[in-house]
Amino acid sequence: MRYLATDKEGKGRILDEFCANTGYKRKYAITKLRLYQLMPAIKWKVAGKHTRNRERMYDMAVEETLAVLWPAYDNICAERLHPNLDECIDKLVACQELKVDPLTEQKLRVVSLGTLKRLLVGIKERETNRVGGTTKPGTLLKHQIPLRVGHWEETKPGFLEIDLVAQCGDSASGDFGNTLDSTDVHTGWFEAEAVLGKAQERVHDGLKKIRERLPFPLLGIDSDNGSEFINWEMVAYCKKENVVFTRSRPYKKNDNAHIEQKNWTCIRRVLGYMRVESQWQVDIMNELYRGPLRDYINFFLPSVKCVERKRVGAKIIKRYDRAKTPFQRVCESKDVPKEIKEEFGK
Repeated sequence: MRYLATDKEGKGRILDEFCANTGYKRKYAITKLRLYQLMPAIKWKVAGKHTRNRERMYDMAVEETLAVLWPAYDNICAERLHPNLDECIDKLVACQELKVDPLTEQKLRVVSLGTLKRLLVGIKERETNRVGGTTKPGTLLKHQIPLRVGHWEETKPGFLEIDLVAQCGDSASGDFGNTLDSTDVHTGWFEAEAVLGKAQERVHDGLKKIRERLPFPLLGIDSDNGSEFINWEMVAYCKKENVVFTRSRPYKKNDNAHIEQKNWTCIRRVLGYMRVESQWQVDIMNELYRGPLRDYINFFLPSVKCVERKRVGAKIIKRYDRAKTPFQRVCESKDVPKEIKEEFGK
């Protein structure tokens, strides 16, 4: 303790003596002597570290208030939010969109930029904490369903890539909503159907409803290796209806590149990763999938299509066609009857 109480010159003399007696290097000796500052008189947490007896100022009430306020301003960064935090609180309270107690409000008004950054990082981590995947491989029929590898070469509509998107939040337990997502490879036409759970019968019924809404006949489907697709019921249906049924390679998402892209742009960007666990929520999702979202993507949202792909040395060069909506591509197809084009164009 004499080392801690003396001045700089005294510490130097004590340090010289300590190094001579122990053989320690000087920097290591300084570290060892400083540890006496953290002896039981002050409290130990972990060897070499001490705790501060100070209550947390920015508690969960502050974080919960920020979790309401932050999305209202499109999750802007802390540097943009901090200078306008007072005004943001005033606006949301005046519009009755935010209810906050006086103490929490005062804490938010005096929070520093650094603390605000830390709080927003914690909120973002909790909101984006989600299950990595819910696909359970179906192995019973995988040798009877052919693999599709490489690029699609179909020149007419009707060949769909399909996938099941889980709306389970951060837990895969119990029943939760799923979106049966589908996209036509040739035209980019989008259809989706929400189901509660992932039972084979429900997924099969969802595919039938999607087929009824297509502006062209269903000629083939390509899925991943999930048991909701790789089952006897789906195989029997495809054989009966003369629909080509193929699957991708396990753990090769690029085999389903068309639908994997739609999973994000059409499903996740709209619904996020929230948990859906009741039928009335599934019904609302289907109203969206069968109406506004379907019309917006198919009739108003242009997309480009890769028409040429070649390798030059170590690079792969791609050439894309002119951006068109899926409906425009359907109208250009000779395999879609004129009556259907006119019906969908109304």
